[in-house]
Amino acid sequence: MPKKIAPEFYFIGNHPALDFVNTKIVVNAQPLDLLDTFDSLLDWMVKANLLSEAERNLRKAVYNGNEEEARIVESARLLRDHLFHLIQPGSANESSTEASLQFINGLLKEQIMRTVLVAEGSAYSRKSRMLFRKPLDLLSPIAASAVDFLTTHDLKLVKKCENPACVLRFYDNSKNGTRRWCSPKTCGNRMKVAAYLERQKQQTKES
Repeated sequence: MPKKIAPEFYFIGNHPALDFVNTKIVVNAQPLDLLDTFDSLLDWMVKANLLSEAERNLRKAVYNGNEEEARIVESARLLRDHLFHLIQPGSANESSTEASLQFINGLLKEQIMRTVLVAEGSAYSRKSRMLFRKPLDLLSPIAASAVDFLTTHDLKLVKKCENPACVLRFYDNSKNGTRRWCSPKTCGNRMKVAAYLERQKQQTKES
């Protein structure tokens, strides 16, 4: 697995949508859901730059311990499943794709964006943020990120790490599309060592 970014999320996908998919991993051949709590969902969104620290603290104060908390986390996991389905070339059928589109569009249906003008030295910039009026609005930045990815990126360049024990996906924007691993320092090294040991084993048998 690639180097962890505290607390335990992986940001190797080259896009927040894929990094969101990568919150469901495998450790020691067992599935592990990194979105196990409302706090972990908020933490991921802050680290993915989809939520400000101020908004995180506000959402935590409003929903932490509230019955809506579990509903938001469950919906986040459903969003992740639908996004995973849509990024798999050739795996979709018409009915399942429609269900995934309806789920994502449902999260975006009533989103409201507020745009403000900000002075930065002698220049100006535009800042946009989503307004959260109901609990599931919290997921709208992730849904919007999914829309951006699915409409601007070539899904043929979405790859799974070649380590059979790793399930992480990434967008291969490397030169000539040669990226093979989620991280060359972890999965890449492990697979190279495994290949070397296998060659040594074969040479021993043949000698």
